[in-house]
Amino acid sequence: MTNPLHYTIAGLPLQAVSGHVDHHLTLNAARAAQAARTLAITTPGLKVIVLPAYVLSGGFGEVAESCENPPLAELKAAAVELGVYIAASDRFGDGHTGFIIDPTGEIALTQTLVSDQMVSDQKEAFEFAVLTTPHGDLACLPKDDVTHPEYVRACLFKGAEIILNPTIEIANHRTNARHMSRGARCWESIVAMTSAALSGVVDDAHQLIPGEPITGLAEVWNHSGALMASSTESPASAVMDISSLRTRRSEPWINFPAQLRTALYAKAYEQVAATPIAHPTENDAAAAPVYDVLLMQTHERFATGPHDRDEAIADNMARGLGLARMFAARPTTRLVIFPEFFLQGSTPGDLDYWEKMGIRVPGPETDTLAAFAKDTGVYLCGAVLEYDPEWPRRYFNTSIIISPQGEIILRYRKLQCADLNGILNITTPGNIYTDYVERYGFDALIPVVDTDIGVLGTAICFDSNWPELWRMMALKGAEVICNPTSEIHSERVPAWWSAKRAHASENMTYVACANAGSEQFAPGMAITGMNRGHSSLIDFNGNLATHADGPGIIPQVGRIDLGALRRARASAHENALARFNPDAIVQAYKDYPGFPLDCFLETPMEVGSEGPVLVKAHIERLRDAGILKPAPGSLS
Repeated sequence: MTNPLHYTIAGLPLQAVSGHVDHHLTLNAARAAQAARTLAITTPGLKVIVLPAYVLSGGFGEVAESCENPPLAELKAAAVELGVYIAASDRFGDGHTGFIIDPTGEIALTQTLVSDQMVSDQKEAFEFAVLTTPHGDLACLPKDDVTHPEYVRACLFKGAEIILNPTIEIANHRTNARHMSRGARCWESIVAMTSAALSGVVDDAHQLIPGEPITGLAEVWNHSGALMASSTESPASAVMDISSLRTRRSEPWINFPAQLRTALYAKAYEQVAATPIAHPTENDAAAAPVYDVLLMQTHERFATGPHDRDEAIADNMARGLGLARMFAARPTTRLVIFPEFFLQGSTPGDLDYWEKMGIRVPGPETDTLAAFAKDTGVYLCGAVLEYDPEWPRRYFNTSIIISPQGEIILRYRKLQCADLNGILNITTPGNIYTDYVERYGFDALIPVVDTDIGVLGTAICFDSNWPELWRMMALKGAEVICNPTSEIHSERVPAWWSAKRAHASENMTYVACANAGSEQFAPGMAITGMNRGHSSLIDFNGNLATHADGPGIIPQVGRIDLGALRRARASAHENALARFNPDAIVQAYKDYPGFPLDCFLETPMEVGSEGPVLVKAHIERLRDAGILKPAPGSLS
């Protein structure tokens, strides 16, 4: 008996005849249906087909008043004949709409392009549709809606396992970023995705119409963010294993959907929806500086305990600042970023241990950093494991930004950390949310600071995998996100890395990433044993402006052109961030039973192994709610 959870899915890039031909809608539907039949002949086990956006109209005018009655007879007949689901999208009177035809020939799902909606005027929740099938739960997000992670999350919240993406693909400077966005969505939400893009628009003489899209693309991504198949002209097909996807969603370790604190982000999105960001103008761009950032990829010596804490910190400080000074002294260098753990390392220990090992902010170590910033005239950022006497028996993973005047102008405590993954017994603000917000205010959770080198924010290492955090910084105006990190070698590194580049593009920010170049998890480990290095400056198109080519001690310098960023944000055509609609997802984040806040409010986490136990319990709650589905062999 065939396993319905193990089947072939395909994207089918097509040419479409333009409106210069009589009955072009019917003709395009017939051409698409025949292409689906041909594909089925050569593709065993085919169950889902994705066609491009504008597959009926060719991009010329509207198809019909409503998606309920378009000229789809040929496509419906093909779905019945082949026993497949067919997804596509086109422009209708009620907006650009994605749809799925089921094997009975019925339109089983419709999904309007989110950017077409004026949700603020509707005063009602936007609906994201998910279709339950024997082959997994399907959603259909047309065009560039998949470049907005929150829209994919909203589908995930309803149980979506596969995102079908009928789209267009115009070759330009953001093509690679859109490609990375599709993979990032799969990695972040443990979903699979298949896209198909229009291959070209031809007139009645079968000539490409000037100015119309001429690039086709079909892609199939798995739930780990790995590209399984890709083609620019012919179909791209791959075997989809939904059992494996469901098993992955059952694992407590590095499970982003199961660790997502939606209540926190729901409030954040609600705030920015009420007070939209003011986008820059050309005048803002004209006065913006161009400057260099120094990414100090260092060899971090790990302290082994209180007995060598001060010596290790002094050694790290002397070597790090000593090497940085010659680069920071250059007049074009305005920002210096050190990695995560760059002063004392991250050797595990109990809470009493961290009371002795933690760095105070402010304290003697930050005073030394402040003196360096003041002496060299730079902004300085780095991340340390902080002990704060106001929070007894707790410690934080904390990033600070120090001004050229030697003042700590931003302190951010890592929101997504190793606590839930069983590595460190650390505290995050989400674990003590109620008290934390009462003391510092809600905005202290995700702070940004306006400076003469732009609006700065900061995210630390594992934070990279949480698109909500990046989005909130951008919606608060962040232009440069400082990213102290300590990323390791792993089979999952490629998805983590491309997702970071996707976030830079989607939010139109520079991301300045300083990674550790040496020891990981234990003192004395070989430089190439665990650490990845590859410190990088990522520009607002998701491109690498500079990139270290491995681990080790590498001072890497990159250039930030704030005027270029502001000119792009001032352009309605360029500004991807402006096309995000926070109203559309506030209710979805409110309704989803996210990972609980305040889970260590009363009693601090004593050992790191407590975290995965809580994640495992939450996975069970999501199963009970019908959001996650069990699979043979899933962890219990």
